[in-house]
Amino acid sequence: CAAACANPAESAARGAFNLCQFNMRYPLENDGRVAKLEKLPNGKTRKILDGSEVWEKRAPLIKAFLRYRDVDICGTQELSWNQIESFDDMGEFAYFGTATNPEVFAAKKQNSNNIILYRKDRFELLDKGCFWFSGTPDKPSFTFFKKKERNCNWGKFRDKKTGKVFYFFNMHFHHRGDDTRTESAKLLVKKVAEIAGGATFFALGDLNSMESSDAIKCLKSAGFIDARTVCKTPLYGAKWTNNYGYTGKPQNWIDWVFVSKDVEVFKYAVLAEMYDGMWLSDHYPLMLKVGIK
Repeated sequence: CAAACANPAESAARGAFNLCQFNMRYPLENDGRVAKLEKLPNGKTRKILDGSEVWEKRAPLIKAFLRYRDVDICGTQELSWNQIESFDDMGEFAYFGTATNPEVFAAKKQNSNNIILYRKDRFELLDKGCFWFSGTPDKPSFTFFKKKERNCNWGKFRDKKTGKVFYFFNMHFHHRGDDTRTESAKLLVKKVAEIAGGATFFALGDLNSMESSDAIKCLKSAGFIDARTVCKTPLYGAKWTNNYGYTGKPQNWIDWVFVSKDVEVFKYAVLAEMYDGMWLSDHYPLMLKVGIK
């Protein structure tokens, strides 16, 4: 790519903004690294964690990250009701999302919500919705072949700086079952076509799918563009996205950002950053500078 492609002035002139994909991890009691393995009477082993990565410690770091990195819009996964409340004091951001099981979530019991965070001074929310990865996508329901709910929250936004409109789809595929994830990918293709039509879109999330999977092949064959492949500068950071066990060791690429063909990607980073001995999550945040042609 010509040197001009990486010029910050060029991306700014094209109305670029900072997009983040970030599985922030659910609130696990005593969350942290494995301190030891305990043998159980049934012969199995149990992991004893060291408490170094509980949400109360990670939340301030995540909020500082969002501000320091000038994140304009962020797709999140796995957040419980009490985690979402942590963002209420960030007045520059608004957020929305429908939980995977709204009734359980409303009762303030353990359940996840893939909220979308966005800066109010940059974007106007024009419309929003949700669908479940199931045979009955318009109502809360178990995902394909599994007794667990998984869904996609979406928003239609207008960029106050450029006036351009785009759709933002944020999701979390099930962590078990290749067939489950493949069916979810097929439904995503269908719903993006129904909701966005031919408009600009971003589709991102923890898809629990590696590049060789049928789910990813399905999305690519339908015209979903892996943002890495059209980035105008070299990928920065780790070559994997999950950090299970908070080890920092190489694992797999399972978090994705797909874009429509009219999106420009100026920068793409996987930020495997540790602060004061703590990780932000057991996934690394993906940070992109993007624009709409």
